[in-house]
Amino acid sequence: MLTNLHGQDYLWPVDLPRRISSNFGENRSRRFHAGIDVQTKGLKGFELKAIASGHIWRVRTSSSGYGRALYLKLDDGNIAVYAHLDRFSPILEDLISLEQERLNSYTVDKYFAPGDFVVQKGDLLGFSGESGGAYGPHLHFEIRDGDSRPLNPLTNGFSLEDGRLPVPEAISITPLDKDAVINGSPLPQIFPLQRIKTREYAFMDTIHVFGKVGLGISVVDHMSWMKNKFNIYGAVLSVDDNEQYRVEFERFAYDQSKLIELERDYSLERLNDGEFHRLFADENSRGLAFISKQSDGKLALSPGYHRVSIKLYDAQKNLVNIKGVIYQAPPIDISVSEIERTKTSVKFRIEPKGIPFPITHFTCYSFKSKGFPEEAIEATKTSRDGNGMIVTLPLEDIDNKVLQFIGINNQGAVSSPYHTAINLTPADYMTVDLDLTIRHLEESVVIQVEVESYLNKIPELTLRNSHILDLTDLQQVTPTAFITRPLSLEEFGGTTEIVVSFHGSPVRESWFPIRSKLSDNSKQTAAVSPGGDCSIQTTPNTFYNPTAYWVEDVNSPVPVEGGTFLTKAYQLQPFDRPLQDSANVAIKLPNYIRDFSKSGIFYYDKDDGWTYLSSRFDENKWMFFTSLKSLEALTVIQDTIQPVIENTFPGNGGSYAFEDVQLLKASVQDVLAGIEGDKSISMILDDKSLLFEYHPIKEEVSFRLKKPLDSGDHLLIITAQDQVGNTSAKEISFNIR
Repeated sequence: MLTNLHGQDYLWPVDLPRRISSNFGENRSRRFHAGIDVQTKGLKGFELKAIASGHIWRVRTSSSGYGRALYLKLDDGNIAVYAHLDRFSPILEDLISLEQERLNSYTVDKYFAPGDFVVQKGDLLGFSGESGGAYGPHLHFEIRDGDSRPLNPLTNGFSLEDGRLPVPEAISITPLDKDAVINGSPLPQIFPLQRIKTREYAFMDTIHVFGKVGLGISVVDHMSWMKNKFNIYGAVLSVDDNEQYRVEFERFAYDQSKLIELERDYSLERLNDGEFHRLFADENSRGLAFISKQSDGKLALSPGYHRVSIKLYDAQKNLVNIKGVIYQAPPIDISVSEIERTKTSVKFRIEPKGIPFPITHFTCYSFKSKGFPEEAIEATKTSRDGNGMIVTLPLEDIDNKVLQFIGINNQGAVSSPYHTAINLTPADYMTVDLDLTIRHLEESVVIQVEVESYLNKIPELTLRNSHILDLTDLQQVTPTAFITRPLSLEEFGGTTEIVVSFHGSPVRESWFPIRSKLSDNSKQTAAVSPGGDCSIQTTPNTFYNPTAYWVEDVNSPVPVEGGTFLTKAYQLQPFDRPLQDSANVAIKLPNYIRDFSKSGIFYYDKDDGWTYLSSRFDENKWMFFTSLKSLEALTVIQDTIQPVIENTFPGNGGSYAFEDVQLLKASVQDVLAGIEGDKSISMILDDKSLLFEYHPIKEEVSFRLKKPLDSGDHLLIITAQDQVGNTSAKEISFNIR
């Protein structure tokens, strides 16, 4: 591990206990957290001190991002950054105020020469606050090197009392080539961990893999005296005592920040499976400064058993170790047949198919007819039968249920699941509702057919484009879900229709239109929705790696509050694939729509609902255009609701003593398109425009008076415009006595 390079005696930046709420390298939207968030008891106004001698290099004010921020160049060559300040020291506050008036802008980015503002260790720099994009009062604090690369403050000048250990929660295993299989499945898998000792964890069981795979780890760190969950400092993956991968959150460059979508498992996060550090890298993430260049962590193991170790540690070197075993061998299949039934039990024979290694263990789970899992079924009796097993299960536990059997042979290989039903009538394949989902893996695509109830028929798929690809070997992974083998990107790219067939008398065919395209990172390509009204255009830099992509119609979009859908909703796919650069999207308005004012493209955010994207309209093409950094659900919405200006101070018609009015403020909210920023708002006091501060999280404008208002009547006018052009204005008349 790296050790402290500078500042062994840095002063803590605020005269409060050493408590933080976030640490270095944590996950932020499309970026790494570049510092630590110092707790300020949920209050503003604490004095901020120079951690060492140096000079003020830069001061910035903004209504977004870091808000009021100060950059202190230290005599040792490092840079200390203080962000989200409420105000600067008095002399700086006056200087920045003059600069704002000179520029006629609240936003200022002012640089200083080394001799302009020399400070000594402990000098006052400003006061803590919550300006910019801060969620509550705190100090965002960074240490950067001389090239402005963020350093981990907890290993470069600061240490916190910490005797608590990282807590690993689960591991993930991701297939990294088209033929990879994990415990009988071609899809990524997540496995829980068990705690063995205080500092030791273990896999719950041996994991069977085939092909090239990559591991991931879900882990949180804790610190003494603090309730928050934190990022670890480092992780090391070893196989058979040979280091395969190392990541240490010590320093990075800002142009690498978006690579968090490769260091963390973007797909698992988008699928709501949790946050996992990937313990492998590809050619796109190998340049990230956190990752050791010695190995890439991609495991192409030789046949047999392999010992796995994952070491996790924090900045204070509190370390835990995870141990497990991976067995590398080809996947296996089993057959299960009922051989005897009594009034109280059913006897089954479980046999291997193809590979002669005997089945020595099994698991059985019961499911309801709709596919919902219930419980693991324990055998009342087991015995060997050649290469197979004879197992007896209690009838009362399996009656009217679907059973899923998984076999394990004497080498540790895990079979694909096998399904059968006990006294349960399968659904009618001609009438059962079905749906199609498509999973884009690292180098392949898997198509899944889902039905509403258990079927004893296996569907077949046909992909149609310039050629026809028949897929007749679907695997039943649950009682109501069937998946294809992994398809190469070339096999799937260019598909125009997917046909799901059930053969029998009669034959059922269900047709799913799709217009997939393959981006091979060599040229510009475009995919359109089935109806042709939504298109996504990619460049060679849109995706990190070759990707098949497409546009789906959304049949039942989440309703919109305060607006009207002007078009269908569309889902850009694969939504769990990270983008290296932006993709361009166009949505055509229906010809019958004539009023497109106050409209634009919106995407659906699971936390914030329908959210505006900066859009433009081309009347000649009758289309809206936008660009975006992730693949989302999109639509065109007309928003005719004006912004709301309320909770003003002073209040309209109020009378105040002059000493009681030091801050003018109001909430400025918009329910749909939102306010872009301070450029979309104005505050005019007695015919003079004010250079106010806007807080995007609190949706509040404020102006701190530099001197008391004169006695008499005053008029404050606040106007606001949302991002599609709806405008509101409010006049506040008040008196100073």
